[in-house]
Amino acid sequence: MRERADLIRSRQGGAVDARLFESPEFRASVLNELVEQRLLLLESERLGVAANDVILRELIAQIPAFQENGKFSPAKYEQVLRAQGMTPSAFEQNLRRDLTQQMLVNGVAATTQISNTQLNLIIDAEKQEREVAVAVIEASNFLKSASVDEAAVRQYYEANPRQFQVPERVKVSYVVLNDPKVVAKESENFSNMVYEQSDTFKDVAKALNLKIEESGWISSNGQGAQGVLANPKVLQAIFNPGSLKDRRNSAAIEVAPNVLISVRVTAHEPVSLRPFESVAADIRQFLTRKAALEKATVEGEARLADLRAGKAVDIKWSPTKTVSRLQPGGLSRDAMQLVTGVDTAQLPAFSGGVVSGEGYSLFKVSAIKPGSPLSDDKRAQIATAYQHFVQQADVVSLMVALRDRYPVKIAKRPEGEKQP
Repeated sequence: MRERADLIRSRQGGAVDARLFESPEFRASVLNELVEQRLLLLESERLGVAANDVILRELIAQIPAFQENGKFSPAKYEQVLRAQGMTPSAFEQNLRRDLTQQMLVNGVAATTQISNTQLNLIIDAEKQEREVAVAVIEASNFLKSASVDEAAVRQYYEANPRQFQVPERVKVSYVVLNDPKVVAKESENFSNMVYEQSDTFKDVAKALNLKIEESGWISSNGQGAQGVLANPKVLQAIFNPGSLKDRRNSAAIEVAPNVLISVRVTAHEPVSLRPFESVAADIRQFLTRKAALEKATVEGEARLADLRAGKAVDIKWSPTKTVSRLQPGGLSRDAMQLVTGVDTAQLPAFSGGVVSGEGYSLFKVSAIKPGSPLSDDKRAQIATAYQHFVQQADVVSLMVALRDRYPVKIAKRPEGEKQP
């Protein structure tokens, strides 16, 4: 779970709300990923699929972090892994596992092919044009009649505590070693000193002429972290339960080539809940908008039923415009699904739904045209995209089949037992 959290932090530049990592949905996604990894390994073993040593060595040698002057460096390889708390054998085992899984998945995807007949049907659907007019039953028209009492506001607050949590936050003291010449000579000494004098940076700062820095408040979602402190590996070290409890120096962390840092938590405020009084107005506004949208939906569905029944309905339609899946003309994906999914056996045809928080949208399709021929390049783009989509579907089918072949049982945590 920590690896997935670090990956998300890295992709988002370190600033991610920690509540995401505590949600049941996040935990379930991580568990599902672990199950799928295990299923792929079992199937790989059954089929005799495995990444050999030659492939493994070639891939490792191509990783820039393990190179010096453009060539693989065994010393650099061990140094980088050591800074991440890993051994070469553990790293290679994980890499071999990932490569083996990818080989199996790629093997399944490579068997996927689409025929010219299928491609032509897809392209015809993509370029088909529809004349569409839109009308919106706006939720704002129902705000005055949408009432929310204090009990409902309080109930929402109590039922959704995660929405109103204030992430835990810390202040840290830290030292950075970033002079390439000093790093080359003193990286091991730096690592030893921050470990051996784990409650202070005074000795290492004096020995290596470093400045002891102090941070402001840093939230567990990365807010407030500046410079090297925003590095995902540093944030992980800061909010490690042991760091928060013991207030000791972290191990030396390599955040970039020739840049080492050690941090120590100096102040800590745990997760807290925003007072009800400070969020009540926002909750009331949200619930009022929600109630108004529900009223607009009821009104919109009633008008849609009348339109489909051929009754006269007083609706102000927008000017008609031509749309297609390739050129949606400003319509959202949800709106296009309603437009393209409507039964057009008899025109005009009508559909409707909530496609935004603004209200209930009604769509009138008055004409259908085949659309203009596509260039060879555009046809090739569509073919590639659809091929990828079908390959993904085949991989999903593989995972379903593997769950049947290797039954999976998820053990539920006993009630009252705290999650790690």
